[in-house]
Amino acid sequence: LPALNALVDAGVIGNLATLSPCLSPLLWTSIATGQTADRHGILGFIEPTPDGAGVRRVSSTSRRSKALWNITSQSGLRSIVVGWHASYPAERIDGVCVSEAFFETPTQTLDAFGPPPPGSVWPPELVGTLSELRLHPAELGGDELLPLIPDLASIDLGQDLRPFRLAEVLARDFSTQAVATAALVNEPWQFAAVFFPGLDTAGHYFMPFHPPRMPNVSEREFERYRGVMSGLYRLYDQMLGVLVGLAGDDAHVMI
Repeated sequence: LPALNALVDAGVIGNLATLSPCLSPLLWTSIATGQTADRHGILGFIEPTPDGAGVRRVSSTSRRSKALWNITSQSGLRSIVVGWHASYPAERIDGVCVSEAFFETPTQTLDAFGPPPPGSVWPPELVGTLSELRLHPAELGGDELLPLIPDLASIDLGQDLRPFRLAEVLARDFSTQAVATAALVNEPWQFAAVFFPGLDTAGHYFMPFHPPRMPNVSEREFERYRGVMSGLYRLYDQMLGVLVGLAGDDAHVMI
């Protein structure tokens, strides 16, 4: 992982304690605000509707504390925010905000994106340009998956959906990378925050096959998927290197 190692060698590294419960929207909102959930108001993936009759997905309007990009905007600094948890609808910051909803693959279309959800991008005039950068899982084939699953041709995709899950992970984070790099290149900015959910999501599907083989994992599946997580880490390190390069030598980088 040369890009990550370069940051470690030139900076500092330490063990990071987490908060409980380990729910992604809660944790990433704490990272963005410096507040615990009882202060920032994002307690999980869903929340009660205002009338108390049901539940809805948490959103940026549920947050009660300022995020870093709100603080930078108030301080006259331009920000780029891409794919952050609980960032929909996109906030009207000084800069660019592309919410996580912009990258979600629609369930009603198997091979193409429809229009992104209203309010998923700020400023709205960027929707058209950024929408062209989204990659649908159906656009990924053997060239992208074979380096991670060399035995792909022998898999019965009617019985084993894990290659499809991997395509979803890659498509979403390739799209995130494309949008983030376009924003870093084309927009003025002093602060940027980019979130890639793929390693976490892929870990749920493929970490059980990472060496050494566990007793409950068959030898066939172990050989088939043993290299996925290591390959993904190398791939994401390459994407990290691109972002760090675009940020420039004078940028402070936190992972």
